[in-house]
Amino acid sequence: MHTRHLMRLALAAAVFSMVGLTSAMAADDCKDAVSAEGKPAKLRDLGAYPNSLFAWRSAVKDKYGSEYNSWRYAKDRDVKCEEADGQWICKRKAKPCKDVLHKVIDSATAAAKKDCKADSLNSYGAKKKTEDAAMNEAISGWKIDTRKKYGKEWADWDNASGGDIDCHNVRGGIQCIADGTPCKAK
Repeated sequence: MHTRHLMRLALAAAVFSMVGLTSAMAADDCKDAVSAEGKPAKLRDLGAYPNSLFAWRSAVKDKYGSEYNSWRYAKDRDVKCEEADGQWICKRKAKPCKDVLHKVIDSATAAAKKDCKADSLNSYGAKKKTEDAAMNEAISGWKIDTRKKYGKEWADWDNASGGDIDCHNVRGGIQCIADGTPCKAK
């Protein structure tokens, strides 16, 4: 984990203890399952799989709001990919859940945000042997892509709004996709 992520977790833990959240308040806030099918693609891992992630996140955002569209915290996650006529299609289904910890973190860091772009950006990382290494690669890719599109001041993952990382097994390792809205810090 990055140092800033650890600091955020410590801040969130302090906030939880200060406001005295009970375990009932910290319980999962989940909605009914949402299904979504991504756009067909010639490649499964670099096309159809992420297309289904973006379709699911969009469907959840439209139905329940962006605070529920993190695949990482969804319950009963399922992804099925099939090939037909040279095209891959992946479908996702899961119960979207609001993560209380991230809600607290987002609230605590929202004041530090000056300006955010309207749309999120997503980037793949290189395939790695461990999930942590693959997540770091995806974040690195997001930073590079954001810097190219908007400039250096927008390319800090720790300032990103709605950051989400989805990892999956591919031949020979794990590959992740980082998705987040670029924001400038004050």
